[in-house]
Amino acid sequence: MTWKTYAVVSGATVLAGWLASAPPSNAPESAVSAPRQPAAPRDIPASDIEREADRLQVRVRREVEYSQPQRNPFRFGAGRADTDRGGDIPDAAPPPQPAVVVPVAPPPVSLSGIAEDRDGPRVERTAILSSPSGVLLVHEGDPVLGDYRVARIESEAVELVKTDGSSLRLTLSNPQSQLPNPK
Repeated sequence: MTWKTYAVVSGATVLAGWLASAPPSNAPESAVSAPRQPAAPRDIPASDIEREADRLQVRVRREVEYSQPQRNPFRFGAGRADTDRGGDIPDAAPPPQPAVVVPVAPPPVSLSGIAEDRDGPRVERTAILSSPSGVLLVHEGDPVLGDYRVARIESEAVELVKTDGSSLRLTLSNPQSQLPNPK
């Protein structure tokens, strides 16, 4: 399409929109410009209001006397046993539940390796630990993850001691023992 075709189509569209939105010219002026009269208020006789009020009063629910429920949703199996004894739920407190001891999860740290530095008969070991904060190179006595400190570094294990006295032992996994035994 050329620019001339665009101009003709656009002009025709504008003209058609203008003609469609213009009010009809043959309508009488009095009908177009006459203001609307508000609708006459509907008169409701007092008897209708009284009749509706009486109807609503009849529909009001009467209070029902309280009765003990048939089941106790807070005690498993208590509904049948209590109704067998006459329907009364005993006022005795339920037996105390034993305290559940939640084991504390060990810190998210694993032993990746152990480095040894031999200086004659003396061996100084450095543990390589992997944690969410990155790789840690620690020696005996160094703090690890806040509550733990390195108590002892052996040739294939590290012992971490928490401030409350509990200990955690991390060992190296032997990759050769994880491979299937070929036969």
